[in-house]
Amino acid sequence: MRPFVLTGASSGGKSTLLAALASRGVATQPEIGRAIVEEQTACGGTALPWIDRVAFRDLLFERSLDAYDRMADHIGDVVIFDRSFLEAIAFSRLIGADVPASMIAEAGKRRFHDPVFVCPPWREIFTGDAERRHDFAFACRDHDANIETYLEFGYRIVELPKVPVSGRVDIVEQAIANA
Repeated sequence: MRPFVLTGASSGGKSTLLAALASRGVATQPEIGRAIVEEQTACGGTALPWIDRVAFRDLLFERSLDAYDRMADHIGDVVIFDRSFLEAIAFSRLIGADVPASMIAEAGKRRFHDPVFVCPPWREIFTGDAERRHDFAFACRDHDANIETYLEFGYRIVELPKVPVSGRVDIVEQAIANA
């Protein structure tokens, strides 16, 4: 597998970009955090970023690792992830929780290809919904924590411009071809 990752701000266009790449035949992994929120909400669970942030972080990390490991079967294929296990480490820092040494160790055993594609905060397209209850200011802090974490893990960052999705797709595809 040749894994790449999209990160950045909530409502920065990651899922739209991922869908456009998938429509061109690229293997993709949807965002784990949103799936956790949907699941926890449906079952009355508390592992939600607005109730039990640490439990949410732990599920996010565990399931993101599992998703990465499952995609390893795509030998030689490009796989693009909508966020990753590193987001759980960034979230820890954002909420002021200690980052367990086991998370750092497990994250260090897995690697994405460079560059990491970043969708920056984009106020004009930011929207909240049932799974995204935070405001734009929190989205910006989350974005900054994610970038800091990827840089600490030695990744090269490419910030995508605020252009229509077709332009972003072209940039991502060209960067992957050059990687």
